[in-house]
Amino acid sequence: MHPVLASYLTAETARETLRKQQAGEALSPEEQAFADAAAAHPKHQAVMLGVGGRALSSDAQASLVLLAAHAAARAMREDPELAEPTRKAREALAEEGASEEEADAFIASILLEEAFGYEQDVDTFDREYVKEALGEVPALAALTKEAVDALFLAFVKGSSNDVERKVREGMARALFDIAWSEGPAPINPEHMEALLDAEVVDRPEEEQEAKVHTTAQLLQALSKEGLIGPLRLSRLRAMLGEEDA
Repeated sequence: MHPVLASYLTAETARETLRKQQAGEALSPEEQAFADAAAAHPKHQAVMLGVGGRALSSDAQASLVLLAAHAAARAMREDPELAEPTRKAREALAEEGASEEEADAFIASILLEEAFGYEQDVDTFDREYVKEALGEVPALAALTKEAVDALFLAFVKGSSNDVERKVREGMARALFDIAWSEGPAPINPEHMEALLDAEVVDRPEEEQEAKVHTTAQLLQALSKEGLIGPLRLSRLRAMLGEEDA
């Protein structure tokens, strides 16, 4: 988990930073990142300013996590190792028509995935994974409906028989609908869980095995197109119980 994200997962820290900002007190770079994120999201800022006590409502918790993730995304612009990948990712999104707010949300989602998407130590920050995810952004940002259709057709064309073709068609269509129905995004654990729930769970064992294996092949194909990096591929395949190819 990014250290800025981690430090702002308590309401007390968030409220104190907002208090200092409103009082005109000097802020550390980390505090300034959070204050700027809050200013860019006034509704969520208002929620946090209205919170009293330690117990948070679900809405307040959601606001806190959003602001913390956006603060971390802003802090990455000054990170010696991640500033350049972040800049390139934001430029790629902007070139494809994304607003600054949309780019912020995209980068923040990568940090939330790194923090909460996998079973790993939340006290550490996987820089290499985040760096890889930022490197996936240009290919994802340029992904059009026509490009997705081409990926679909190419994957289905690789079938060796009609049975395999049907499985490939079903799994590719399902994954693309789940992951990219609202625009290009990194394929993440939530997408995989939704896919498995919809297409694999409660099916006959032989059908499950075929669909899981086909999904692993699909992920591998997307990796060759630069849409999934090696670390992401390894983690997603692990969710399927498959070793890397």
